[in-house]
Amino acid sequence: MRERADGGSEVDPDVETGGGRALPGLGRRELIMATGVGAVALALGARGGEARAASSEDVAVPGVSAANPVNLFVKADASEFGAGGTATLNITVGNLSSNAALGPVSLKVVTPFFANVVALPSVPGGTSNWLYLNTAPDVPSIFKVSFNGFPASSSLTIPVPFVLAPNAPNVPPISQAIFTTDASNTQDIDTDLSRNVWTYGFVRDALSTYPAGTVNLFFTAAMQPAVAGGSAVNVPFQFYNGAGTLLHGTQSPARFTFSTPFYMEIPSAGLPGGLVNLYLNGDPAVPSVWQLTLPPGIGALGAAVPTTVPIPFRAQAGAPRKTLCASGIIYPSGSDTQNDFSTAHSDFNLLSVVNQAV
Repeated sequence: MRERADGGSEVDPDVETGGGRALPGLGRRELIMATGVGAVALALGARGGEARAASSEDVAVPGVSAANPVNLFVKADASEFGAGGTATLNITVGNLSSNAALGPVSLKVVTPFFANVVALPSVPGGTSNWLYLNTAPDVPSIFKVSFNGFPASSSLTIPVPFVLAPNAPNVPPISQAIFTTDASNTQDIDTDLSRNVWTYGFVRDALSTYPAGTVNLFFTAAMQPAVAGGSAVNVPFQFYNGAGTLLHGTQSPARFTFSTPFYMEIPSAGLPGGLVNLYLNGDPAVPSVWQLTLPPGIGALGAAVPTTVPIPFRAQAGAPRKTLCASGIIYPSGSDTQNDFSTAHSDFNLLSVVNQAV
């Protein structure tokens, strides 16, 4: 059971909200794959028959390895949004290994802001379902296509139809597609996750002309290094109002919504006031969705003076050594209006690193 942004609740059987944390030096996913859920539970002291996720206080079992290595990848090609406001995202998933995946694997797709999926894809050998569905233009949704195994040295292209939401910006936002073994997969292991996430984006053929609103909200965030399996780092998000003048900033609260990058999480400690979770998943390969409420007054010291809020991020154990990207948007409410959101959304990045010679 989880709370929705509107205060209601709904059951999502695919959501993991438990305290599964990465083990020092060994990811939760890698440990479960290597030994099996039951073995992990017994090795870590759980009662017989009671499997539980490994936590950061648990001790990793050294030298374990999965029996079946695989090498999954994903890439995506987006068409243009035409005058009718529709486009197709062609997502290719595959396995570069000569070993077939034996256990469950899945594609996870985070939808861009201002774009909705017309219908979940019908995939031969796969099952599609929503992990999180939210039709607000400034909140992403997440769907999943599940496979029970995947052939060796093969690929599959999945077309996904999208439609633009009303008042969509002329510069459409970007988002993520992810293809990995599932956290419950005890048979396969993918030791190189650098090919398992793809950032995609659309373009618009037909552009719109928007009347001016009362605010001009946008944000920036400087990229920070995050050690995989290490401590959290604070990312300073700076929120601007390009229409702000002295003592005349936003009149109503604004909301900043974002999904987490691949294998990045928001820790439970050190959160800024006003930050709430809209969707949480314990699998490090599945992004979560967060929303920060910003008080009125953005731009009250002038258009060039930001409201700065640090948000902590932690790179989970097993994160690939690369730049990991996600997308966010700042959106007005109440008496504040903004009609062109082309710069209200932006990607932000964290650099996943290791503290050792490479």
